[in-house]
Amino acid sequence: MPEIRGFLLDENLSPKLKAGFGPDVTVLHARELGDKPADSTLWTYAKAEGLVIVTEDADFLDYVLLEDGPPPWVVQLRCGNLRARPLREFLEAQWPRVLALLPEYQLLQVHVDRIEGLG
Repeated sequence: MPEIRGFLLDENLSPKLKAGFGPDVTVLHARELGDKPADSTLWTYAKAEGLVIVTEDADFLDYVLLEDGPPPWVVQLRCGNLRARPLREFLEAQWPRVLALLPEYQLLQVHVDRIEGLG
């Protein structure tokens, strides 16, 4: 199993969420890779760098279905339309479980009441 080296927040997530991952964790925001980078750009970068893509979009599901395994991994947030602070609090509560499941799954869908894994 490849090593997870950090996280890449999709364009649809606030850059403020970076702070919730802790000081010793590599977290990039899509904007750091250019102005509105394409999903394919994020996928290629995350794959090369061993990153987990964190997104609210379902767009990366197609990439996961076509790949033979991680990297990259994808965490799709399906917890509704939360502002940055409540979303960060939600993620902080769910993150230990997400990290525990990532080695088993290439895609995790994080719902308010459950986490589902694929691949």
